[in-house]
Amino acid sequence: MNSPRLLGLLLVLGLPVLAWGSMPQQTLAQLTLGADRVVLARVVDQRVNVPQGNVKQMTTISQLEVLEEYRGRGPRALELVQLGGRSGLWESHLAGDAKLAAGETALMFLRCPDPKAAAQCVLVGLAAGKQTVTAGEGGRREVEVPAQVKGGPIRRPLDEVLEEIRRATPPPVQQERGKR
Repeated sequence: MNSPRLLGLLLVLGLPVLAWGSMPQQTLAQLTLGADRVVLARVVDQRVNVPQGNVKQMTTISQLEVLEEYRGRGPRALELVQLGGRSGLWESHLAGDAKLAAGETALMFLRCPDPKAAAQCVLVGLAAGKQTVTAGEGGRREVEVPAQVKGGPIRRPLDEVLEEIRRATPPPVQQERGKR
């Protein structure tokens, strides 16, 4: 990707973040409707990609293993692409983006924009699109809903969050037999 094109991409993605404090919080329904896939995934590994040694074009690629799918279908192994990363003495991150660590499990709201590369996705809503899942009381899984989501920050049972996601997911289109 050439520099002017990357700069344009950064501006398009970064301008809304400049007004982060004045941006309204998103609801789980808004995140769900903006996502191609909503999954429970484990971060397997991460690597930083520095095209031709140019740190201004640095991206972090997180390898995800899909454990459960709640909306959309696709490959069980995904790559989550985020702008920025750390390479040597250089470090850059998109303000308001989620931080991921190898080994963690999270509920993720993903957009996979290229049908030819369905295994390459980005987070919907930056930090709002990644919600850490942990074991709670009595072994129930809990979601750490971040401050960028309306009603957060708060810990909620995963079952309750999934029910809200199901309510936000439109039913599949019904087609009468023989009609197009």
